[in-house]
Formats: sequence, C-alpha cells, structure tokens
Amino acid sequence: MTLFSLLSAAVVTLSAAALLAGLLSAFKPLSGFFAGLGGAVGCLLATAAGLGALLDGQTVSGSVPLINLHLLLTPLGAVWLLTLGVCGFFISLYNLAWHRHQAVKANGLLINLLLAAAICAVSAANLGALVVMAEIMALCAVFLTGCSASGKLWFALGRLGTLLLALLCWLLWQRYQTLDFSVLSLHPLSGGTWLLGVIGFGLLAGIIPLHAWVPQAHANAPAPAAALFSAVVMKVGLFGILTLSLLGGQPPLWWGVLLLAFGLLTAFVGGLYALMEHNIQRLLAYHTLENIGIILLGLGAGISGLALRQPALVALGLVGGLYHLFNHSLFKSTLFLGAGALWFATGFRDIEKLGGLGKRMPLISLAMLVGLMAMAALPPLNGFAGEWVIYQAFFRLSASGNFLLQVMGPLLAVGLAITGALAVMCMAKVYGVTFLGAPRSAQAENPRPLPWLMSVSVAALAICCVIGGVAAPWLLPRLFSAVPLPLETANTVVSQPMIALLLIAATLLPLVLLVLLKGDRLPSRSRGAAWVCGYDHEASMVITAHGFAMPVKAAFAPVLALRKWLEPTLSLPVWRGDAAPLLFRRLALIELAVLVVVVISRGA
Repeated sequence: MTLFSLLSAAVVTLSAAALLAGLLSAFKPLSGFFAGLGGAVGCLLATAAGLGALLDGQTVSGSVPLINLHLLLTPLGAVWLLTLGVCGFFISLYNLAWHRHQAVKANGLLINLLLAAAICAVSAANLGALVVMAEIMALCAVFLTGCSASGKLWFALGRLGTLLLALLCWLLWQRYQTLDFSVLSLHPLSGGTWLLGVIGFGLLAGIIPLHAWVPQAHANAPAPAAALFSAVVMKVGLFGILTLSLLGGQPPLWWGVLLLAFGLLTAFVGGLYALMEHNIQRLLAYHTLENIGIILLGLGAGISGLALRQPALVALGLVGGLYHLFNHSLFKSTLFLGAGALWFATGFRDIEKLGGLGKRMPLISLAMLVGLMAMAALPPLNGFAGEWVIYQAFFRLSASGNFLLQVMGPLLAVGLAITGALAVMCMAKVYGVTFLGAPRSAQAENPRPLPWLMSVSVAALAICCVIGGVAAPWLLPRLFSAVPLPLETANTVVSQPMIALLLIAATLLPLVLLVLLKGDRLPSRSRGAAWVCGYDHEASMVITAHGFAMPVKAAFAPVLALRKWLEPTLSLPVWRGDAAPLLFRRLALIELAVLVVVVISRGA
C-alpha cells in the first residue's frame, strides 16, 4: 500500500468504527469491542503512514474515498501523525477493557471520531480544513469531559478560539483568495494575522493564560478521554501554531521571542500548580501544561533560529521540541491510563485516599514510576532526551549574536531547570503518597482486580518510554527530515555518542555508588521493617500530599495568588445557572452534527 492509501484507510477505519460503536451504544460491551478494535487498527494504519513519510521524507497528497476531503501529508505532519497513532493504538486497546466497568458509559463513537478528525487536521491541505477538523475534534472532546459542568468552560473558550480562527481564515481569503498552504507559504503573514492564529490555536493547546479549561476538562473525564486530551487534542493546537509560524519563509524575530516567553510561563506555572493538586488527573493536566510549555520553548527557539538564519539553532530547537512532543504523549498516556487503572481498582482519583498500592498493584506501580520519572525528565527515559536537546538550543541562543537572545538564553535554561525540580518533587509526591506507605482507605486495602488488557496497555506504554530514552541517539536524527531548513545544515547533528554515554552512565551510576560505598552491617544492627511513609508507625506520621507540597506553597505564595486571575470564573447569572451546561451541550451537539454532515457531503 502507498502512504496515502494507509492514511486514507486509517481515516475510513476510524470513521467506520465510530459509526458502528454509535449504533451499538445501547450494548456497551459490544460497542466497546468494536470501538477499541477499530480504533487500534486505524491508529496502526496511521502510525505506518506517519513512519513511512518521516523516514522517506516524502510529501504525499490525495482525496479520501467517500468524502471529498483533500489531505496533504508532509514529513512535519508525519511527526504528529506518528504521535497520535502510537498513543491512540494503546488507548484504544485500553478502551476495550475500560468498558467492563459498570459505571463507564460507551464512548467509542466520540473517541474514534476524535481520532479521525485529528488525523485529518494534521494532514490538512488548507487552513480551512485544519480549522474545521480541529473544531470537530474539540467538540467531541467536550462530550468526553465526564459531565456537562466540566465541559462548559471548554465549550465557551473553544468557541472563542474558533471565532478567532474563522476571522483569520476570512482575512487570508480576502487577501489571497485561497487558504491552501501551498499558496500561503509563498506569502508572509502579517503580525496581526499571526497573533490571531496563535491565540486561536493557543486556546486549543492550553497555553497559559489561555488554559482555564484544561484542569476542569481532565479532572473527571474517563481515563482514555483524558489521555486523548493530553496526547492528541492539545498537540493539534501546537501543530496549528507551528504551521502558521512557518508560512512565508523567514519569520520576524519577535515571533520566536513571544513563543519563548509563553513557553516559559506555561512550563513554570503549570509545574507549580501541579504540585498543589491532589486529584491525580487534575495534577497530570497541569503537568501537561508544563510540557506544552517545554515543547513551545523548543519551537520558539527554532523559530528564532529561522529569523536569525542560524541552521544549528533551527535544528536544535525544532528537533528538541518535536521529539519532546512525541515523548510527552507517550509518558502522559502512560500516566493517565495508569490513573484510570487506579480509579478502576479503587474508585478514587484523590491520592490522599490511596496508599500502599505498590504491593497490591505491582505492574501498574512500576509503569507509573517509569512514567513519572519520564515526566520529571530523569535519564535514561524519554522525557530527558528531548529536554536535553532544548537545553542545547538555549546554549546556542546565548551565542546567537543577538543581545536579547544572549540575555534570554541563560534565563530560559534556569527557568527550565526550576521547572524540572518542581516536576521531580511532584513525582516523589504522587508515587510516595499513592504507592508507598500504608493504605488510607478500605478500597486501597483491597483494590479491584484489573483486566489484563488494561495492565498490558499501561506496561507497553512504559516500555515505549524506556525505548524512547535509550534509543534517543539513533531516533533524534530521524527528525531532521521534518525540519524545514532554508540553509545548509552542516555541523548541526546532535552529538549521538555524548547522549548515549550520558544515558548509559545514568543507569550504571547507582551500581557504581553501591560498590564504592557498600560496607559491612554492624553486628549490633538488626533487620526490621523500614519506615517508609508510615510503615509500623501511627497514622499521624504518614506523609500526606498536602504536607509534601506545603513548603513550595509557602515559597511561591505570590505566584499561587495569581491563580484566581489566570483561571477566572465568570460571574454572569446565565453562566452560573444550572441551565448553562445543558444549553452549551445542546449547542455543541448541533454544531458537531452540522460540521460532520458538511464534511461528508461536501468535504472541508
């Protein structure tokens, strides 16, 4: 099969699985089976298409059968296609077992339609198709938030972003009489139109201060849906920002500087707010914001390199950002699906009510540890590899010759280091409180057995996190075909031997320290149960999530006080009324139905 045949087959398979799951929604086990199986097959096809386009460096185009939808798959879009394909495959397998819980509703229609729309969005041949598919994807996500109240803010902010993107499309059509990327790439965007696009797609990506919907949407959503929000939906927003930034050749420098500033703000604030949360999915949502900021830092460095015509900076920034984008989807899918397994087994999302699950759920515990270490960017896991390259981009910024970037480079490196420290603290908090110590509830004492497919899916994603880190020296150069460089790229390859040595040394260092520092146990010492988060001690001595975060809460009190401004709650009577969520949900249903009919009948 050709690359475009694989791409078309993925869209058709996911659409058919969505339709079949919707028709069988009254029979939840059967609906879940066809949804999970069809989603897994469709995502495998998308993965194959993305991998082929990335390795071959090819650009393919064509129309999807049955609908008049023109798609264009570039090596850059292939990175996103590969990301959502790999994560979507494991999420779909997980969803097969997810439907076995009596409290779970059938979600196959929405999840598979979301995946199909995301594939079309990152393969869109024109800006109009990208906006329409992103809108379909976002509307599906509104219904997957768990309750109408959680989706209320997302619907409102999402429609604001859509209006801005529609205005952007209208302005570009008025000026160029087309929205095709092949034509728009020949004409530079004005600063005003670029800002419209950044704000519109930034609302979808969750860039701070446009992020208020993110924690609410993730907090009570089903685990497969929350994983898709983080791994797929928000990444499409980043795709839109990068696509607009690359139109028209050389961008102005202030574009890159603005993305760097937004990236640092999003990374630091997201990491800080995550440490304050006790709902594990809400905590992971804030950490998604942190990593969105880190990805944006890499993309901003790459855009700055394009503005300065420095290929090394372009290569380091964009390759680091793209690799972290892929890896973040992997380890965040691991964590959200692992959090879903905890809820499946105990019924709790509050980590204060858990504890002691390391002995009772060892496989999930190990997978979550891998995911948390990757989230904290600890070697040799995949979270470290992308951030390492982004650090190199900051060092290159310091030597760029531009005074502003020479000042920003060290500041960005320090800011990213502080963000990493917050992530390490959050890793220790989540794992220690959830899996170590003594159980804090009867449900944690006797968790419900998990379906084997659920455990296998989480474990497989954790293995992918390990592979993404250990194999980074050989995977990173594959991304160079996706980086649109206007100049020669001599001497821009990331040092593979150095990264390989660092990764190997990181695994061997504990063993070396053990050999050097190990001594004989004194005869007077006796073996007994270790005190780990409350073993063999009274309950008052147990370390809690609240107590763990208290020193940081006191240190950053002024920043935390800004939360009510960064996440405002509208006080309008109509907004706060009980009728608003139902009204918004009905409006979302009408808009989704209209868009799907339009795409099927006329294409985008």
